[in-house]
Amino acid sequence: MTRCIAAVAVLALAACAPKPETPEQTAARMKAESDSARPALQAALDRVARYIAAGRADSIAKFYAEDAVLMLNNEPALKGRAAIQAKVAQELSWGTMQATYATTRVDANGPLAVQQYTYVVSFKPGPHAPPGMTAFTDTGKDDHGVQEGERRLAGVRGHGGSFGPRPAGARASHQEALG
Repeated sequence: MTRCIAAVAVLALAACAPKPETPEQTAARMKAESDSARPALQAALDRVARYIAAGRADSIAKFYAEDAVLMLNNEPALKGRAAIQAKVAQELSWGTMQATYATTRVDANGPLAVQQYTYVVSFKPGPHAPPGMTAFTDTGKDDHGVQEGERRLAGVRGHGGSFGPRPAGARASHQEALG
């Protein structure tokens, strides 16, 4: 009798368990989550652009997780928010910079999202720029992962260039992070 009751209980629990999503349901849910996340992620990039123009390295760094890793072209990886802030502050001190960003794709699944975007960055060297640094405009593509709740960048994957200015003779454009 005890076995019969246990078997009925197991069957009842199994019947109450949520059914797995079909592939179509998963695709529809992820599309809805992606569409929902897109405006907030674009707004975050717009804030970054304003902070760049204002020279606010501290505000830019707050977009990164404490343990984020920023991969720059021909430079050692920047590990952690403090290192990222120091690098951004250094580069912003070299002159004036303007940036625009346009989200091209967002893929969200539950609390995680990947945002792909294009950018245009213009730089004019100031009195503290390294010798030989020239003005430039740079364009390219990039992407990053975001975790909901934290609303911090988990890290930047494949960022193919410097955050900002480059010394004279350095490569003029970022590599495309997404081929």
